[in-house]
Amino acid sequence: MADTISYNFYVDHSPDDNIWRPISSNEKEDFLQLIQNVREAFHNGTKQQKGQTLEILMTYIYQRFKHIHVYDNVQRGDNQIDHIIEFIDGMTPTFIHHNIGLTLVGESKNHNKSISVREVADLNELLRSKYSKLGIFSSYKSFSKGKSLWHFAEGKRRKLALSDKRVIIGFNINELESLTENNFYTMLKQKYQNIVDEIEDDYSDENIKLPYHDRLFLSLKNLHERKIIDETSYQNGIKEICSKYGETTLDT
Repeated sequence: MADTISYNFYVDHSPDDNIWRPISSNEKEDFLQLIQNVREAFHNGTKQQKGQTLEILMTYIYQRFKHIHVYDNVQRGDNQIDHIIEFIDGMTPTFIHHNIGLTLVGESKNHNKSISVREVADLNELLRSKYSKLGIFSSYKSFSKGKSLWHFAEGKRRKLALSDKRVIIGFNINELESLTENNFYTMLKQKYQNIVDEIEDDYSDENIKLPYHDRLFLSLKNLHERKIIDETSYQNGIKEICSKYGETTLDT
């Protein structure tokens, strides 16, 4: 029991690099080749080549998690699931255990279009069938958007998170390429926290077009400009927003 408690404490207080192995300088060239294969396939390849290169890339990325099993191209009745990732019970961080559970589902989209409402709904059904609370899209482009983040695919995933308590996030090819510098687990947590905190915010305005963390930054900046908070609090606030939700797209 002492060893188990010690290990759980270690995992919960470990840096993210101990949960998902970062891409080393020696691995960078091979990883970027996988990225290039995807880009070339999406530029002039067949639909099969697009899907295959992206699935190979995601297998490489998912397998960098420690203490997991990765299953690809899993057939479930009439449905094929691109990736099922199962974490080993008792060897996962509290964030994964409490928020995600032990199973997540990954879907790779083999087209150059934005992810559609139908594709979000279909992934939600796969999550339901696997008793999973988190789905991950990998795609060339991100979710389709309307005049507000509550419309189209962006809106659909927010509404499903509210009604079904299942969260769907996505990584486009540019975000995946950034893993030469960033940690996939860190980005996963940030994307998860961003949508969860947004839909729990009673003051969220569904007509706002900016992402949630950018709106938080603008509120913080407004307080700073009106001298309600000082420079130290302002800078600390920026660091906290970026740490929890990812870098803001606005000028700081």
